[in-house]
Amino acid sequence: MFTPETSKHFKKYVDESGVVSYILTTRVAPVQQVFYFTNTSMTNDGRYLWFLCTYPPSTTQICAVLDFETDEITVHHETAGPRETLPQVDVDNGDIILGNGRGMYRIHPNDTENFEEIATSAVISRTVVDRFQKNLMGDKPGAGLKPSHLLWDNSKKKVLIDSQITLKGTRVGTIDVETGEYTPWLESEDVRYNHAAICPTNPDIGLLAEDFYVDVATGEYKLIRTLEDGTLCRIILATKDGRAEVIPPMFKTRATHEWWSYDGKAIYSVDMTMGLCRYDLEKKEWELRVPGKAWHGHSSMDEKYYVSDIDLVEQNFRGCESAVRFYNYETKKDVYIITKNPRANTPEKQNPFHMDPHPGFTCNDKYVTHTVTVDGHIDVAITPVDQLIEMTK
Repeated sequence: MFTPETSKHFKKYVDESGVVSYILTTRVAPVQQVFYFTNTSMTNDGRYLWFLCTYPPSTTQICAVLDFETDEITVHHETAGPRETLPQVDVDNGDIILGNGRGMYRIHPNDTENFEEIATSAVISRTVVDRFQKNLMGDKPGAGLKPSHLLWDNSKKKVLIDSQITLKGTRVGTIDVETGEYTPWLESEDVRYNHAAICPTNPDIGLLAEDFYVDVATGEYKLIRTLEDGTLCRIILATKDGRAEVIPPMFKTRATHEWWSYDGKAIYSVDMTMGLCRYDLEKKEWELRVPGKAWHGHSSMDEKYYVSDIDLVEQNFRGCESAVRFYNYETKKDVYIITKNPRANTPEKQNPFHMDPHPGFTCNDKYVTHTVTVDGHIDVAITPVDQLIEMTK
């Protein structure tokens, strides 16, 4: 089987730090990106690499997959959908699950004609538009199931989804991937929850992010709520029985880009000024796990190693200059995977493709995947982890 190091589709890139990465040079789309940092891009055995394709000026994204067994790329045009909805890779067989508004589907790698329908948006809502469409199209409503990203528990049976069903509101619940059954958890009429992430080891608990949004009816900009003492209501721990508990951020007024530890015992949040913060759910205590400026972050399964991206500008914007950092928690040493990603555009013309580096561990922590601009394109990059550990001993 081929690897990023031997595939015809990659070239070797050596950063000024000495770190070696491999950049996907075969271009099936003008913009090629890794999946979101919480949504792994590779299977555990290293056979399949999924990535996102965009064709500007369209912001619709399509998934493509590189099969390292044949060293061939397949573009799955049937996966076309809004860029806000991110798929989940089955790390054992290479399938992905995704939502596109009409429903949730399982897509098989290299097979662009056969797919499995897991659930339709009818399980979320039956709106007036849905009923009208039912008269015309049968029981296939066209709106309602629009999760911001899909993540399942370690058993791969349940997916926690956030669905924007009104102009302002959100419904949160789980879908059984095998039966398509929807179990509602909670609903809000005026709070926008997204990035729903089920606990890897307990499918009755989930992590939500309260987010800002623009009220499309009034044009009013809605900020994330704060408590009376100024605590930001960003980090929400939700439960199957409908509770939504605010976890006060480590630095009270700042928090973003949350994720679960692999064992489900902790959650992480990024403070863009201070670093990666770990919250122990049993002790209810925060620890500044990785100090230093950060944008997004991710942890290895054993929580010994971390990656983060860093914006290299005073005022953050999509497509700004950035760096990608590896941090060894055991030795407290770090090394830059990418010292500087050149900007992809200017602040006045921000890139709409959410092309932040989004580094994340993948393939049983063998690699870090991230998005780079070092060649003047928006490209997929893969970095072997062994060298990073060696360089930070």
